[in-house]
Amino acid sequence: MSLSAVALALVRALPEEPAALLTRTIVLCYLALRPDYRREIRRNLRIITGKATRWFWVRNGWRLGLNLALMARADSKGGYALVDRAVVRGENLTRKVLEQELHVTMASFHFGLWEYLPKVFSRSGCRVTLAVGEQRDPALAAELRDLRSSQCVAVARGIRQAIKAGREPSITGFMLDNTSQGAQTWVEWGGVRMRLPDIGFRLAARRGARLMPAFARLERGRLRVDVYPPGDEQVALRALLEQVREKPDEWVWWGKAGAIE
Repeated sequence: MSLSAVALALVRALPEEPAALLTRTIVLCYLALRPDYRREIRRNLRIITGKATRWFWVRNGWRLGLNLALMARADSKGGYALVDRAVVRGENLTRKVLEQELHVTMASFHFGLWEYLPKVFSRSGCRVTLAVGEQRDPALAAELRDLRSSQCVAVARGIRQAIKAGREPSITGFMLDNTSQGAQTWVEWGGVRMRLPDIGFRLAARRGARLMPAFARLERGRLRVDVYPPGDEQVALRALLEQVREKPDEWVWWGKAGAIE
């Protein structure tokens, strides 16, 4: 069993506050030992926001540590309480599309509490199929599958199953921005050029639709979900940049070397 699988299992078993302290410590120690990632965070911050704060990585790691702890406990009593009290901005848009018996393909872009998005949309009875990359560590894959699966959320085993899920009114998601699997495409908006995986756009296009960006974050103790109108790659990048510039500490800034210009 890998260290990541052990850490995830431990965080899921701990009470909320010790779990948050543990993940925050792990993320900050990890970034402290990775000067290349700290340089990358500062570079990407300067490109996207026009600022270059030397110690932003500490604030970023502290926030992401909390987010990881919350996501690791998404299937707990506290996690379901967040889902039940979630405020969805754009819910009418999603509901309108589903009422027309169309399929919705969504993307989350490693921002905020992305693991909560499937549970938020499945709570209203929507069928959600997650198209996620395959983990090399079987133990970690099992932990993540158990965390993500529920009565109305299924984890697709491969692209064919994800395509098959789109034949009925449902939601397929959620594409992440810095995955290294599959084909990628360069997109430019507002002076920023970023490489995004195109699997989500291709899945949507197969159904004659467009990708719908969605983001989740904790705001004043409640889960806030922002859903954007569906569109092409530029629309998706515009939505991502809007969210990141508003709340930069909520995004995973590293692991994107060569993917932001």
